[in-house]
Amino acid sequence: MAQQRHALAKRLLISAAVALILLFGLLEITSRVADRRLAAKKRDPAFIPGQYEPSFLDRLALDTLEYGTIKRAAEQSNARTDPHPYLGYVLKPNFKTAPEAKQQASHNSLGFRGKETTWKKPAGVFRIVTTGGSSVYGQSESSDAAVWSQKLEDDLNAAGGGRKFEVVNTGCSGWSSFEMLINLELRALDLNPDLVIVYEAINDMRCALYKRGGPVTPDNLQWRTNWPIDRPSSLETLLSSSRTYLVWRRYATNYASVRSDLGFYAIRNYDPLDKDLYWDYSAGPIPEKGFDNYRRNLADMIAVCAARGARVLLATQALPRWHLDAADSRQEQHDAFDRIQKIEREVAAERGVALFECAQIVEAAVDAEIQAKIAERTTERPEVDARAVEAELKKVPNKARDLLFFAEVHPNDRGSALIAKTIAEYLLGSPLLAK
Repeated sequence: MAQQRHALAKRLLISAAVALILLFGLLEITSRVADRRLAAKKRDPAFIPGQYEPSFLDRLALDTLEYGTIKRAAEQSNARTDPHPYLGYVLKPNFKTAPEAKQQASHNSLGFRGKETTWKKPAGVFRIVTTGGSSVYGQSESSDAAVWSQKLEDDLNAAGGGRKFEVVNTGCSGWSSFEMLINLELRALDLNPDLVIVYEAINDMRCALYKRGGPVTPDNLQWRTNWPIDRPSSLETLLSSSRTYLVWRRYATNYASVRSDLGFYAIRNYDPLDKDLYWDYSAGPIPEKGFDNYRRNLADMIAVCAARGARVLLATQALPRWHLDAADSRQEQHDAFDRIQKIEREVAAERGVALFECAQIVEAAVDAEIQAKIAERTTERPEVDARAVEAELKKVPNKARDLLFFAEVHPNDRGSALIAKTIAEYLLGSPLLAK
């Protein structure tokens, strides 16, 4: 009897081992078949990773196993940014979007958005550096040529009476005055600019409001977190050659959530599913420290530029306020944004630097465009309620519409051209362009 039980147990173990081997083999083969099928789909010019609904087989493809989703794989396999020891992250030099991307972008060899340039300023050129976050980088424009920094260069050269202007865009999405200050000191001022244009408010407003990462600190650690560095062990590297292991790692561990994109790991305790991403009502009143930080950083930026022989222009950032209406904290954000711009005016006056109310002109143009569209539609159809038309126009996000701004501070091509035009007109009428 004991021998029979032993024989049965042996047969069961062998059967289980064979079943496991077959399962592992099936996973290895199926995953590689999934790679080929997904690769064929990606060759279709109409394929858009962010809009593609993955099939069951796609969930076994390497893109999904390694990056979590096909969309994230497309973003990270050609990421725009690299980690940096002092800035958190910077633009990746020589980056270029895929040919089929609707929004084309490229970085030069120095790691700045747009066309190639050199650290040494060419003789006879008046060089301008623009600094800020995504609205300077050009997150929503269709191409490098459409970003307002490049349009500003074009406008100045067209109206400059034969003078040669160059505008170098040193903005980076997500940066606040903390990164801008360090970037100016360590990188941008080495371009030897004659003028630095500062165009940023919303990111510092959110740093000041944000308390999900703890109390607001002088170095902004309640907001900014470290760039995670993936250092796989030798065993991990060896196991990664097995698709069976990758399937287990993707669906039985938190690996995919750890390997998330910039918006998730650059901000401490960021929750993309939360309706109100930047405000925690349980954390008490808005602290003053974040606004003090901005005042300090702004004054330091001006001082650093002056020490390196560069003039400074503070240009107020345009924000159609109704873009914040979906947030529960819209009033807190409105008030904090106003405070940030008030600090800009105060620091400009205290430090004797120029300030241009770009926001007032651009926001007025946005409002005028909306009123024109309301009048046009209600004229065509008198029975339509003007308030309903306005509500539809102000629905956010709605990237299909042809308004000056897509979302918050991010303009479309026409909005970016308007920002460039207003700044160019101001500069051409000011003493800032004098050598």
